[in-house]
Amino acid sequence: MGLAIERQTKIMVSPMMKMHHEGFGKMILTAGRLVVVNKQLRDVHRFGFENIEKLAAEGEKLVTAAVEITNQFPDVANYG
Repeated sequence: MGLAIERQTKIMVSPMMKMHHEGFGKMILTAGRLVVVNKQLRDVHRFGFENIEKLAAEGEKLVTAAVEITNQFPDVANYG
């Protein structure tokens, strides 16, 4: 997702993830000082989608939302 966001916005995206050993955690992607993705993770040790197409669709939704927020706040995303 980070690479897809970078390709569309031309802004470097950095990931941060905190995982518990039981498969729960949080993942965020930042562009500059802007948080473009904020996702709670559950049961990551198993595949939580019915098929690969549903996984791709969910990823596309997150990328689209991240690109929209980056375009909405370009000064924050380009900070630094």
